[in-house]
Amino acid sequence: MSAVNPRVHAILFDLDGTLVDTAPDLVGCVQDVMRARGTRPLPFKSLRQFVSRGMRGLLTAAYGADFIDSEEYPEVLERCLKLYSGRLAERSRLFPGMRRVLDNLADRRIPWGVVTNKPEYLTRPLLEALDLADECAVAVGGGTTTHTKPHPEPMIFAADRLAVKPRACVMLGDDPRDIQAARSAGMTGLAAAWGYFPPDEDLGAWGAAAILQSPRDLLGWIDEQGATANAGAAAPRAA
Repeated sequence: MSAVNPRVHAILFDLDGTLVDTAPDLVGCVQDVMRARGTRPLPFKSLRQFVSRGMRGLLTAAYGADFIDSEEYPEVLERCLKLYSGRLAERSRLFPGMRRVLDNLADRRIPWGVVTNKPEYLTRPLLEALDLADECAVAVGGGTTTHTKPHPEPMIFAADRLAVKPRACVMLGDDPRDIQAARSAGMTGLAAAWGYFPPDEDLGAWGAAAILQSPRDLLGWIDEQGATANAGAAAPRAA
């Protein structure tokens, strides 16, 4: 069994676009509602990049920014959310390689949790449907705390629940708000390059400590931090 990393005591994941590929279900609901309203749905690829912005972001992409202020918006939003709540995990799955990462974290005795802006009433049922609820040490969704990301409050709340100091927590996410929230909370923020964002998005501008190309890169990154910490501890002091 691997030793506990001296620097990384907990991992926090964003949910949509980082831990779980929820785009098939979320985008599918928006497309179905568009069809029901007599609107030609946008292609999956066009909508996928906005999934991390939630249902509001998806509807903005589908109908334009002005739609949010229209009289129709509340009813359409409600239809989409109702449809989605009934099929949370029909096609949603852990991203490839993520199961191995979670198992490895368990072997290392590093707890992990979720901090998402997804409403709490959708977050917990999704984790349960994917058989992740029991191993998820803390789940913070929209509404769990007063503020959502990029505010640091949900990050600090999660760290408190885990009884881990923020500086020993790592946040992995696919949106600049994840990194901003992590840094504001005194945590390390890592960018997930497999997530949901426009193809021309500059992840380097997010201020993340590292950009991971795949879930398994998280394990290598943790090992690097441990090696650095151990080397520093073993280094002789200058006379």
